[in-house]
Amino acid sequence: MWSLQNLLFTICIALICVTSAVGVIHVTGYLGSKVEISCSYGPGYQSYQKYLCRNDCGSGDVLITTSNPVKNKYRIHDDKTARIFTTTISDLQSTDAGKYWCGVTRTGKDIYTEVKLKLVPDSCCNSVKEVESYAGYSVSFSCPYESQYQNNLKYICKGTRPSICLQQALITSDNKQNGRFRLNDENMSTKFTTKISSLTQSDSGRYLCGIQRNSDLHLFCAFELKVKDHCCDTVTNIESYEGYSKSINCPYENQYRNSLKYICRGNRPSTCLQRALITSNNRENGRFSLDDEKTSRIFTLTISSLTQSDSGYYLCGVQTNSDHDVFSAVDLKVKEWCCVRSTEITGTVGHPLTLQCPYPRQHRDNRKFLCKGDHRNSCRDMVMSESRFALRDDIYSSSFSVMITKLEEADAGTYWCGSDSRWRVGNYTKIQLSVEFLQHTSTVPSTVKTPGKTVPPTSENLVKTQTSTMKALGKTQTSIMKALGTTQTSTMKALGKTQTQTPGQPVKDAALYVPFTVPPVLLLLIGILVVVVYKWKYHKVKEDEAIVDRNAPKAKGLEEVMGAMDNDIYGNQEVMMYSKKQTSKQQSACAQYEDEDEEQDYENFTTSEDIYCNENFHLANRK
Repeated sequence: MWSLQNLLFTICIALICVTSAVGVIHVTGYLGSKVEISCSYGPGYQSYQKYLCRNDCGSGDVLITTSNPVKNKYRIHDDKTARIFTTTISDLQSTDAGKYWCGVTRTGKDIYTEVKLKLVPDSCCNSVKEVESYAGYSVSFSCPYESQYQNNLKYICKGTRPSICLQQALITSDNKQNGRFRLNDENMSTKFTTKISSLTQSDSGRYLCGIQRNSDLHLFCAFELKVKDHCCDTVTNIESYEGYSKSINCPYENQYRNSLKYICRGNRPSTCLQRALITSNNRENGRFSLDDEKTSRIFTLTISSLTQSDSGYYLCGVQTNSDHDVFSAVDLKVKEWCCVRSTEITGTVGHPLTLQCPYPRQHRDNRKFLCKGDHRNSCRDMVMSESRFALRDDIYSSSFSVMITKLEEADAGTYWCGSDSRWRVGNYTKIQLSVEFLQHTSTVPSTVKTPGKTVPPTSENLVKTQTSTMKALGKTQTSIMKALGTTQTSTMKALGKTQTQTPGQPVKDAALYVPFTVPPVLLLLIGILVVVVYKWKYHKVKEDEAIVDRNAPKAKGLEEVMGAMDNDIYGNQEVMMYSKKQTSKQQSACAQYEDEDEEQDYENFTTSEDIYCNENFHLANRK
């Protein structure tokens, strides 16, 4: 009987509670965050105890009361003036979702308000709009909202957590300017716009536009801002060669047909216009020219006379009315101009020289050329301008040769030969020509050479060289001179007198002239003759030094010397003919030194004559 009474009492209390409930409050919170549940009550209950409970609100279901306002993660506050008590639940977990009751204690039966708590992840949003800009520029992003929220608070924060966005707001509609951030609420278009100026890379990241709602979660939309200090994600690679011209094409959209176009070096858009190489307002600037084809919506930069220093990044810029201009990037690589092959050749002054130049078979009918200059773009066609240069084409070997009939000191330098007048890569030979002078030594001929240049031997060195050569002749030349008698001695004395009195030292001039005119082969043979004659005479003197009458065998001795030459030791007709007749001719040549007033012409003397005369000169001086 008692159990039946208790059951009826419980049912009665439940019915009273249901009938005392005032509506249902829906609350949404973020997991890991906190939520506030606010419940109002009528007048006269200000001093009554309030509480929050779950389930059936039994004694074990009460979470917190105003008599004990702090308990674990629950806080309660009673605003008696507004007749609203608010319960805060922190560190929300998924188990916190569900039904709650706001209760007001009174005698007999309490007053209850049902609360349904929904928990969602603390993140935003399903869709994110991406925005890009460049360091130093400004960026704006617009956040739309419904007309019913025109008068609500708007704000923007950086991050991804809606639960704390308002507390960390960078700017709100109540404070529209905050340093680099500015907010403008356009009520008529139902959107508010946030502008960030003087962007830095640290401004990159997620931004949330928030609209405050008093009864539910705030409304949000998300933007992902990427601030780059260089441009661009896509780069067009182009290549060219030194000395060529190259065009860079920059496409743009139709809406920018009348906008300013420009090109700069580097990859920093923020300073590109200030550092522009050229703009559509000034279409010529030295080696740079710009052409805007509005029909095809492409503007083109042309760079002429390329150098390797032109390699690098270039930005094509189109000025816009928005926060930043539109750019496209090009990476230009200028290669060193190359040819089929590069070679170094050395020639001797006064001698002929042949230069060989191969070419592709398909160029057999092209005009062939050889030009001289440090750079192919500024070289002089030598075949057309110099008669000493003769070109011969051999189509069967796909090469042509250029003969320089008599090499000069000024011929040293860089030459280019080819078969393509358009100078396309791969059809040429680069030749570095050096010239040299012949120089006498005590035994064998040698040369003085500097690549690409000529260094003539000094007069002092040549005189020393000539003197050493005379000494090497030694006793052989002495015996020959004595055999020729007193007539030659007087001639050499006269020559010595002429050399002493004549200004400008003609003997030195003659010594200088020999290396320029005597062929290298002749000089080599002279060296061989000196050695052979010296050895022969050495043995001859040893055999006859006690008994030979020096005046008797002079004809015979001379014939024996000439016989050694006749055995093809030289191979040069002028040196081989040492006969009695030639002896008189040498005497006559040496006698020409006696005329002091007559200008000496040393070009008519052979090497043997020159040596002969100079030896007589030394012999006379010794006497």
